[in-house]
Amino acid sequence: MNYVIKRDVRIDILRALAIFCIILAHTAPIETIFIIRNFDVTLMAFLMGASFYLSNQKHGGYAYGNYLIKRFNRLVLPAWKFLVCFFILFYVLSLLLSESFYFSYENILKSFLMIQGETYMWILAVFFMVALVSPFVLQISNRIKSNLVYFIMLVGAYLTYHYIIIIFNESISNTQIQELFQNFIVNGIGYSLVAAIGIRLYKIDKNKLLLISSLFLLLFITLSIYHDFTPIQTFKYPPSIYYFSYGLFVSMLLFYLLSFDKIKSMFNFKFTIWLSTNSLLLYYYHTIPIYLLKFQGDYLPKWIEMNFVTRFIFLFGFALVMVFIHNIVKKKIPKTKHS
Repeated sequence: MNYVIKRDVRIDILRALAIFCIILAHTAPIETIFIIRNFDVTLMAFLMGASFYLSNQKHGGYAYGNYLIKRFNRLVLPAWKFLVCFFILFYVLSLLLSESFYFSYENILKSFLMIQGETYMWILAVFFMVALVSPFVLQISNRIKSNLVYFIMLVGAYLTYHYIIIIFNESISNTQIQELFQNFIVNGIGYSLVAAIGIRLYKIDKNKLLLISSLFLLLFITLSIYHDFTPIQTFKYPPSIYYFSYGLFVSMLLFYLLSFDKIKSMFNFKFTIWLSTNSLLLYYYHTIPIYLLKFQGDYLPKWIEMNFVTRFIFLFGFALVMVFIHNIVKKKIPKTKHS
């Protein structure tokens, strides 16, 4: 029997929330808000898994090589194009203001390599790593009928990941090797395990979503006590089970709550879908005002730096305007056969 996989608006709502929180995090909000929103990147990886499952159900399997090319063109190539424009923009600004260029060759290289800490592009490397392994995770999920067995395997994988982090911290002393290993191996494995839960999401009964969320909450509380209530941000680089436990607790809880039509209808707007659809572009463009504040803050209106709310209005508003312009320009450019 043929059936159509409809778009799940819950994913759109949560993706819109995630990009909202990620931009908010870069406005230096008050500590309480900064801590509460710290589920955002975990939620993004979780949604990548769920989206990949739905896409596979709708379109069927892909040849892995073609799939990789599509993911590279979707995640890496646009980031590189943006970075070219980004560095040209700030080079021109440095000339106009008679200032030395703000970025070193090392900064530029690390940005294109998507190394953590350089122009915020590290998250794209994470997304690409997750995309690389998602087809294999889906194959494993399809072969395992029991949710219990699947999650027992994930527990084993998480414990293995935990020991990888320990080995990573204790045995690698070279800073550059440590940086590369964390960026491409540790982050890739960690967030892929989060995506593995998203891939299984639609095989879990609604009521069990709340149970699983509660188990992650219990794990989070236990690890909070063990770590003397140290903020989870301390355990984000590389991401530990403590960091993931909070993100997965919130992700599963929000997905469960949005399973109720009344709650879902409260957030189901065209603008929400637009934010979700354009989340990557919003992420790219919000980095420009971050560096404008950093390098040209003296030339900008003083109200922007009043507090994190005004900074958010500036960052989010700038990104919105740039995405609107981007989409208008894109419509004007004829598509090639390979686009």
